[in-house]
Amino acid sequence: MKKFVLLLVCYLTVVFGNNSFSQDYYWSSDRKISIVKDTSILLIKFKEDHDFKSTWDLFKDNKTTHKNILMEEKKIAIINITDYDPSKLEEILNNSSSIEYYTPIFKSNNTPLYPTDKIILKPKSDRDFSEINRKFSNYFSSFYKNRYGVYIITLNNYSNLIPVSNEIYESNLTEYCHPNFIVELQHDNDPLYPEQYYLNNTGQFGGTVGIDINVLGAWNSIGTFSGECNINVAILDDGVENHEDFDGRVLLGHTIGNPTGFGAPGAGSAHGQACAGIVSATHNNELGIKGVAPYTNIIPVRILGVAADLIDIADAVDWAWDEGLADILSNSWGLGPGNCTLTGVDFNNIIDAYDRARDQGRGGLGSIVVFSSGNHGSCISFPRNINGVITVGAINNNGQIWNYSNTGPEMDLVAPSGDTDLNGNVRTTDRMGNNGYENGNYTNRFGGTSAAAPQVAGVAALMLSVNPNLTEEQVRTILQQTATDMGPIGFDNTFGFGRVNAHAAVQAALPTISGPDYLCSTTTFTLQNAPVGSTVSWTVSPNHLFSGSTSGNGTNASLSPASWGTSGQATLTFSIEGDCGTVESSTEFWVGRAISYIEGPYDMAVNTVENYFATGNPYMGITDYQWSVFPSGYHWIGNQGTNGITLSFSATGLYSLELDVVNPCCARGSEIGIYVYNPWEHFTLYPNPTSDILHISLDLEARGRGGDQDFEVSLYDGQGRELIPAKQAHQEASLDLSRIPKGFYYVHIHYRDALLRRQIRVER
Repeated sequence: MKKFVLLLVCYLTVVFGNNSFSQDYYWSSDRKISIVKDTSILLIKFKEDHDFKSTWDLFKDNKTTHKNILMEEKKIAIINITDYDPSKLEEILNNSSSIEYYTPIFKSNNTPLYPTDKIILKPKSDRDFSEINRKFSNYFSSFYKNRYGVYIITLNNYSNLIPVSNEIYESNLTEYCHPNFIVELQHDNDPLYPEQYYLNNTGQFGGTVGIDINVLGAWNSIGTFSGECNINVAILDDGVENHEDFDGRVLLGHTIGNPTGFGAPGAGSAHGQACAGIVSATHNNELGIKGVAPYTNIIPVRILGVAADLIDIADAVDWAWDEGLADILSNSWGLGPGNCTLTGVDFNNIIDAYDRARDQGRGGLGSIVVFSSGNHGSCISFPRNINGVITVGAINNNGQIWNYSNTGPEMDLVAPSGDTDLNGNVRTTDRMGNNGYENGNYTNRFGGTSAAAPQVAGVAALMLSVNPNLTEEQVRTILQQTATDMGPIGFDNTFGFGRVNAHAAVQAALPTISGPDYLCSTTTFTLQNAPVGSTVSWTVSPNHLFSGSTSGNGTNASLSPASWGTSGQATLTFSIEGDCGTVESSTEFWVGRAISYIEGPYDMAVNTVENYFATGNPYMGITDYQWSVFPSGYHWIGNQGTNGITLSFSATGLYSLELDVVNPCCARGSEIGIYVYNPWEHFTLYPNPTSDILHISLDLEARGRGGDQDFEVSLYDGQGRELIPAKQAHQEASLDLSRIPKGFYYVHIHYRDALLRRQIRVER
């Protein structure tokens, strides 16, 4: 039986691997999304006008192990071929008149993607769908456009789904274009996660939306976490044991005074267990909570609840970073209040131990040391005030500092937490059964700065998961510089540098890309400090801006502009695959000379002033704007050298306004024509002289029917007194002068930006 199944899998691999389905990516959000084919699972599409129930019953009758899926409204079935006798399955697939087609499915980071025969695309704003249809219509069976300008394409061959969608996107005609996959929507399956306001504050418990550590963005930027990620977080506390939400990631640790204690908690101890859950609880396992950094390993170092002297404490610290290989040391403990003044306790051996951790841990890169600030509502005491450790205070879910949270110049960061003494509202892990705070596996009552520090330790673990090459100082500095400022602007003794911001910290931790901001000729971009042992690939888009390769492997990407006339903004993305999963680091740059167009009127009245502007964006790197007019000698330009000028002409005629913009790749020109006219040429006043009605008309033939046809007219005497107030007119107007004494008067016409003044005579 196994041999037959293997042969069938091989057959499907060959059949579907040799056609266009073999492409291993699709485009979304301007980047390639990797996919893999799973030939052990088949999608079966039944014909729309056939009764498929009898065929479906055949699959049900032959199923042995896995659960089949029937999407009845879509007439689609999903089966696992390992459940079936190969000959029986082949007979059903090839002989059933109700089957339209069958195909393997795809997966991306273990997420099933069920292919269809449809593509979704949106043309670029300056492109018409007819261009796409003209170029790719031989692949289309039908299409329609929805109310939002999105086109749904049905293909005439489902096996073209991936290559055609990729080819359309890479033609640079669309904003996006990707396959229409069927996906499985799932409920969030960490049941207590909705109550973890410190991770995602949606207003739980009367809190303020957004007062959290912004970890969702960090998780999304990392993508799927890998179980091979070996980031070790030591919890120096009263012990940690394995738990259903740790998935076996509690390693053998260290217990002061007990060589075989291995960091396990004693009777009634649960504080370290709660801290560990905040750091490392597993995601999406239908249990409990979400940790800030899932799949990190926990190293329990029990220093509380045992008889310990200073040597024991220092030894425990040294064991954590040296023998325990801890990348991060999370400390929610101290030596009590009042030890923060010049006369407070201070122990060099403990300072030395933590300094060694920071200097020598992680093979010389330095282990990161995180401390809670303490819950005494006073100054920050030893050892929380050791120079170089990251000291974390607590705010409530509305962003206010807790009255118990110690503060002072040693503060670095704050994180959301609840009240102390098990009166809090932080959801986290408890010891299993009735050994901890509750008669269950989780507690809802944790809080204090003890719950704040593990959040920062978890964020540091996320940073190391995307870039294990970071030094201790770099991690500490990034955490400080990316924090969300609170209280007075800048650092203060209450909030330190602000609320820890996981997403910003992870983004700043990614390996950087060196290369120019402007690509003028063939140049190499380099991913700096790629993690040792990682696999690096790169891709650049949009493809039409480049000649040569637009993707490759390794930390160097050699890029060349497609031609001298090529210009546009591009994005280079390096994908870094390591033990912790795959992360991406991107940089944007401008290819070629700047593109700028002139905005302003195409006609203007002589001896008036108009404004003209150069379009462009900061990515182009424009350093100079040079404006000129041809023929010259009859114009005046104000603000030369800037992106906005004022322009005036002293003579009528047709002129060319020209603009040269300069960026590091040289200059590029553009121009527009400007017609300068005398407004009086377009107005007729009659009869003049007059004794009754004066008519004013705009000559449409001379002015052009597409021009402005509105004006304003009024009458003044020789002393400048207004006799007939201004009134609006369209194309023509009349002034009743029957009550005006004989003499000379002045008609004022406001047309566009010009004031026209003409003398008339009234006779009696």
